[in-house]
Amino acid sequence: MGSEIIIVPAAFLLTAYVVFTIVDGILRWRRLRVSTEFQGKLLERIGSAREFGEFLGSEGGGRFIDAMATERGGSAHTRILRAVQSGIVLVVLGAALFLFLKWVTLPYPVPENLGFLATVSSAIGLGLLVSSFVSYRLSRKMGLIENQPGRLPHATTVS
Repeated sequence: MGSEIIIVPAAFLLTAYVVFTIVDGILRWRRLRVSTEFQGKLLERIGSAREFGEFLGSEGGGRFIDAMATERGGSAHTRILRAVQSGIVLVVLGAALFLFLKWVTLPYPVPENLGFLATVSSAIGLGLLVSSFVSYRLSRKMGLIENQPGRLPHATTVS
């Protein structure tokens, strides 16, 4: 009886995750295709290198470059913050499951399954936190993240 408590919700979550991943991939592909077509047509209309330089120096050109950078996955800050957020959520989930096991006694053999789930969740969360810390340090050393306070990482000016 205890294994159904873990297996059934896990099967539903796995199915939902697979469907979400497929739908998200299709939406990203379509968005990228439309954006690429638009950018290609825009670049075709620009006749010379001088016009292209003037376009990049304008406010619209800055937004054009930002849109191209966003399609590749966002800035280093954004990716690191997503990893930190996911890591914290998983560590808190693991800790909550451990506390649940400590304080609640159940009449059927669920604690072994929840203990395994708590351990895996905590381990993945800690791994994400460690990897985001390492990514942050490497990004700073490589110059992807500036140490200037008050400056947004994606705010670049083209002159």
